[in-house]
This record gives sequence, structure tokens and C-alpha cells, in this order.
Amino acid sequence: MVKAEMVTWVRTEFKPLCIVTPDATIEQAVDSAFRYWNNHSGYKTIEMVNTIEPRVQVSKHMKFVAKVYPASLAAFDPFQGHPLWSLLGITILDNVTSDIIVLTESFKNYQAYIGEDFQWSFVKNDDPNEGGHLYVDNLPYGSERLAVMGTRRIFTDEDIKTEYILDWLLRYSKALVKQVEGNTLRKSSVIGINNDGQAYYDEGRQEMLDLQEQLARDGRWVALGTRF
Repeated sequence: MVKAEMVTWVRTEFKPLCIVTPDATIEQAVDSAFRYWNNHSGYKTIEMVNTIEPRVQVSKHMKFVAKVYPASLAAFDPFQGHPLWSLLGITILDNVTSDIIVLTESFKNYQAYIGEDFQWSFVKNDDPNEGGHLYVDNLPYGSERLAVMGTRRIFTDEDIKTEYILDWLLRYSKALVKQVEGNTLRKSSVIGINNDGQAYYDEGRQEMLDLQEQLARDGRWVALGTRF
């Protein structure tokens, strides 16, 4: 769903009542919902990036980087196509095969050793339309790609398909519009004629606070469990 469809959805949600809030104000409410999400959410996203130089730029949808994992190479397997002779159900290893086994285990330990000191740091870009830069050091030998996990930024011009994000944005936008509508009704009250503008405003504000609390609670998605 794109921004224009979100505006239509919000207005349709108030039917059969006709609201006085113009579309421009509803669009501003939708923009405010996007902005609040980008500033307070912790929705996890993962992307693969190629790394040739120590400085790598991630996509604009990655607003913060939490973890970086070097893409591992295929395991070194010198036994592919190597015959192992067996006699009476007993595998016979010659001296060459025994040396290859030792070499294989040594290579695995060496791979772990050279990747032990892998370090990275992330620098955000001042322009939200440009991705930040990831600086890596001591990249394991042969690793040419990185799995980057971080939090996702969304934009008003993208077609949002993720169910949770779309549902939160729609509900938050409606809560903001409900406050605007309630405030308009409250200000338009005349002497002797009362309307439910104040109740409408209070209802919309409470819905907004509930959604903010929900987002703060669910913002731990990017946290990883650690074994001690």
C-alpha cells in the first residue's frame, strides 16, 4: 500500500460519518506516522552486501546496524574424489590421507583464527535518502560478502507490504487524524450546542499513546539472544 492509498483508507475508516479534515492534513498525519516509526522502531532487517574495500555503503533502508557476519566460504574438503580403500569392512588410510586429515583440521582452525579479530563500525549518513557506511577490519580471508543485520527505515514513496508495519502506520495515522477532527469540532462549538469533539480528541490521543507503547515494546526485535 502506497501513501495515497493510506490517505484513502484513513478517510474511509470514518464512514458513514463525513469528516471535515482535508486530505492535505491527512497526508501530513501519514507523514508524521512514518517519521515516528523511523525514529522509534526497531524492526529487524537483514541484507547481503559485497565487500571489496574496507568501506562499504549499505542501502538507505538500513537506518542502524546491529550485527555484521562475514559470509563464510565453502569448507575446504580435500577428500572430494579421493578414494578410501576398504578391506573386510575396515577403512585403510595411507600416509598421504592421514596427512590430508591433519591439514584439513589445521586449515579449519586457521580459518577460525583469522576471523577471530573481525571488527566493524557503522557511520550513519546525514542524508536519510543515502545509506550509511560500514567500515570493516580484519575480514576473514576469502570472505567477499557480509550479512548485515540492523533496523529498517521506511519511506513515504514505497509500497509497504509488511503486515505489521502497514497495520501500525494506518492505525497511528487514524489516531492522529481523530485528534485533529476532535480538536476542530471542539473549537467549532457554539454557545448552547455541545458536540463530542473533546471525547473524540481524547480517544484519538489515547490510541496514539497505546500505539507508541506497543512500538516501544516490540522494538526489541533486533536484540539477539546470547549464551553465557
